[in-house]
Amino acid sequence: MTQELDTAVLHTESPAPAPAAPTATVGQALQALRMAKGWSLDEVSSRIKFSSRQIQALENEQWAKLPSGVSLRGLIRSYARLLDTDPSAIVASLEAQIAAAPASAVSSRVPRSVPVPVSAHDDDRSPVPWGWLLVILVLLAALVAYAFWQGWLPADWLPTAWFSRVNP
Repeated sequence: MTQELDTAVLHTESPAPAPAAPTATVGQALQALRMAKGWSLDEVSSRIKFSSRQIQALENEQWAKLPSGVSLRGLIRSYARLLDTDPSAIVASLEAQIAAAPASAVSSRVPRSVPVPVSAHDDDRSPVPWGWLLVILVLLAALVAYAFWQGWLPADWLPTAWFSRVNP
């Protein structure tokens, strides 16, 4: 493994002694550091907000069960910071390890596009919701008619009164 990973594992500031022999992989190094601190997977999971299954998959280097790219680097950085080791050295070691491994062993997932359903009526829609405007106008007209019928509004406001004044 790279010199950086060995240095990161050996220079941790933990009360328990670091493993005597340098570890060969990133997952084994992180697991050794966690065990040196005496933490369980559930304790680590609650502290870095990743599931214990993801942490166990990382320690066992089951790449198909882990997110890829930035999410994987974020998981490793959070885990390394929790273990008081150099996150950049661990990430660099991981990238070297992934580059050395065959592509099929690293990730068996193939990104695929997800079809988005498109309705034939999507292009026919106008930006103004005419149906709702019509419903609002009908309700407003019904409210005004009810107000006149109950006598809440003066009778001279009626449109019939306007027409009677114009045509004597």
